[in-house]
Amino acid sequence: MRVRSLSLILVLMLSLAVPTPAWWEVGHRTVARLAAERLTPQARSRVATLLGVPDDTSSVADALAAASTWADEVKGPTKTGTWHYIDLTLQDKKSDFAKRCENDDCVTARIRLFREQLAGSRKDPKWSDVEALKFVVHFVGDLEQPLHATSDADQGGNCERLDPAIDTAHNLHALWDGGMLKELTDDDRALVAQLDVYANGLSRSQRKHWAKGDEMKWAWESHELGEKVIYKRLNIPLEAEVFPSNCDAAPAEIQSFKTAIDKDYIAEMQPVIREQLTKGGLRLAAVLNQSLQ
Repeated sequence: MRVRSLSLILVLMLSLAVPTPAWWEVGHRTVARLAAERLTPQARSRVATLLGVPDDTSSVADALAAASTWADEVKGPTKTGTWHYIDLTLQDKKSDFAKRCENDDCVTARIRLFREQLAGSRKDPKWSDVEALKFVVHFVGDLEQPLHATSDADQGGNCERLDPAIDTAHNLHALWDGGMLKELTDDDRALVAQLDVYANGLSRSQRKHWAKGDEMKWAWESHELGEKVIYKRLNIPLEAEVFPSNCDAAPAEIQSFKTAIDKDYIAEMQPVIREQLTKGGLRLAAVLNQSLQ
């Protein structure tokens, strides 16, 4: 079963240090906190009720942050690992979403279904509204990690080895899931404070533009970003549209591909990561404000 752990990269500073899994969680928590600050009073009240906390921004932010990693914690026993990504190949077009998401078994379909549940337009007896909320919070964050929406017969970057490894990150997916950080605190509140300054420096029209759209639009944007800043930038060979069940079954070119990630690449990706985290927060707020009216 393919390993796609957490979604977002946590960096604003330059380094070759790699976080432990606890560091990786900061990305999801950051997106959740950014969203909590931008909820309408009605949406915030609904979130507070669902999560059983006081109806104030601070309490809701803490609760959403805590809930943001639940989907990763349960994906093994619930067999929902495939809900965290969509395998759009480098040859795919927007019209190919349906064939990459059969039986609603992908991240975009699950965001749609669970936001519909939160809005009251559908019910799934298997999942409570609390669980639907937790899934939405996590999956919207997952979409902002480009390798959760891009594949090149490589399990979303899990099969390209780093040479040398960057601490514990031995492949591209691990690097993008959490490996690019330097002097970043493990306090998601501090990271949110930095990103708030960044977001508030954007024009109102820019923030509205980023928050606009739906999960398919955001997945395609993330897919195009992955093609540009990962596959093309690192000169990864273009492979046929196949989906190996593990890296041993990946094409020989992918198995033998090695890339050395240097400080220049990490520095180049800093504004990309900052933008993706900010988009995640704005988009999650938009989804919850629309679903929890």
